[in-house]
Amino acid sequence: MSLRTRLVISFTILLLVAILAVGFVASRSTSDILVSQIDRTLLGIAERGPLPVQRPGEVPKDNEPPPPDVQTDSESFLRPTAEIVLSNEGFVVLARPSGFADDPDPLPDVAGLTDAPGFVYLDAVDATLRYRALVRGLPEGAQVVLAWPLKEVGAATSELIRTLLLAGAGVLLLGAAATWWTVRQSMRPVDEMVDTAEAIAGGDLSRRVPETNPNTELGRLGVSLNEMLTHLEEAVETERDAKNRLRRFVADASHELRTPLATISGYAELRGKGGLPAPQDEDKAWSRIESESRRMAVLIEDMLALARLDQSQALRIGAVDAAQIIRDAAGDHAAIDPRRPIRVDSPDSVILEADEERLTQVITSLLSNVRVHTPEGTETDVVVKPAAGVVSIDVVDNGPGIPDAALDQIFDRFYRADPSRSRSLGGAGLGLAIVQAIVEAHGGTVSASRAGPGGTRIAIQLPREAPTESPPV
Repeated sequence: MSLRTRLVISFTILLLVAILAVGFVASRSTSDILVSQIDRTLLGIAERGPLPVQRPGEVPKDNEPPPPDVQTDSESFLRPTAEIVLSNEGFVVLARPSGFADDPDPLPDVAGLTDAPGFVYLDAVDATLRYRALVRGLPEGAQVVLAWPLKEVGAATSELIRTLLLAGAGVLLLGAAATWWTVRQSMRPVDEMVDTAEAIAGGDLSRRVPETNPNTELGRLGVSLNEMLTHLEEAVETERDAKNRLRRFVADASHELRTPLATISGYAELRGKGGLPAPQDEDKAWSRIESESRRMAVLIEDMLALARLDQSQALRIGAVDAAQIIRDAAGDHAAIDPRRPIRVDSPDSVILEADEERLTQVITSLLSNVRVHTPEGTETDVVVKPAAGVVSIDVVDNGPGIPDAALDQIFDRFYRADPSRSRSLGGAGLGLAIVQAIVEAHGGTVSASRAGPGGTRIAIQLPREAPTESPPV
């Protein structure tokens, strides 16, 4: 059974109980009021003495109107109450019935009536009628009983009950219909949330709950669900990207390691089978084995560095002079390759909080890329600009540049702009990935762009103060 149906049934049951309670209270109150009026009438009759009887056409003495408890009829007299006199032994001495003379009501049953005076309910001797009676004591232990039939009270109460039942049935139907419509309108956002949840369970993470009034509970729930779904979609996309990167990383690492391992294994197998009889051939084989071993060692070191970055190892933060680090790296670059001139534009000192070893690794890696990927004579400028809370470091060369299509991918692991994946340009494509990981670990950013008609600009921004909780390194 749906929630909407349960709500409608529950409210309808509550409404039915309320209607029945109101009907019960109204009928009882009406009956009590009418009985109270009868009690007052009986007391008045008892105070006035024996009941007068008025016959058709008879005029009261002194032209007085008949008492309020006496009714006239064109054919016979009417006695509104029954009157019974009991002896002190409980025998009926006098009995006058109520009603018309030609159609009297059955007398009330006074058998077993107690001696206590007051108001009581009595049934007729044939149990077809009920009376409200007043018992009064007389001298010498006798009693007089004045009994008023409750036919009119029963008829009025029954008519009221019928009216209340008809009105209650209408109110119940209208209430159930109004409840169904209200619940249907109110539950529509819930239905939309269910549809959205089913769509998301089916794999459509872009679905969102339609916006409703944010001032309602369901409106606020919808806003919260949409925010949660946005975070969920971002988390799933991040996890998917991480898995894809991991698969590419494993595939590229296997590819990069396969070549040097194949070279080493080939030369070793060739030597073991005596395929290198000449000393110069064996020396060449050992040279190639050593070369591929070194290249494989560098690749493994880079991969280990990225693994340590991914394992959330903390930075060793301290106050470092970025200008001095850059000048030292530029000096090393000039000594290693004087055919590629370098200029440094920096203040004498730029102090920031960073890991000195990691920052040095960033600068030396960028300058190493210049040496590997640009022709001789390429000029490089390193510009340091301190600002409020930030230090900008730009490494700009005037080499052939990077294709625009590759600018957004050069920081990916194992990515090389050369589609042939040639190793003549060196490197396995991990240098810039390590640079990006270190910069982001310091809370900074790094980007690549073209510099003028040719050349490449690597722009780094680092905060002067280290983040409170440093990103994983």
